[in-house]
Amino acid sequence: MSDFFCTEAKDMCYKELSDRVRQYKETEKGVDTMCDIWDEVRNEGINEGIANNQLVTAQKLLANGKLSYEEIAECSGLSLDKVRELAGNQSA
Repeated sequence: MSDFFCTEAKDMCYKELSDRVRQYKETEKGVDTMCDIWDEVRNEGINEGIANNQLVTAQKLLANGKLSYEEIAECSGLSLDKVRELAGNQSA
């Protein structure tokens, strides 16, 4: 279990884990792979946040009741069909 708290491969006891850490932290290909993975994780998080903000915005505008579905779609960045779906769920 102590291997999971090590920051350097040389300090690990479990050879297989040490080898893998060394590969990802100490080789150019491994570092590139890890950078690509973290970029993907970051982008997924950003996209999820954007999608959530679009939904929250549309829900608030629907609750306000002053804009048409088309205007809400334009303001929120959601499709007209998605706004209609949200409107149906709010009235239920």
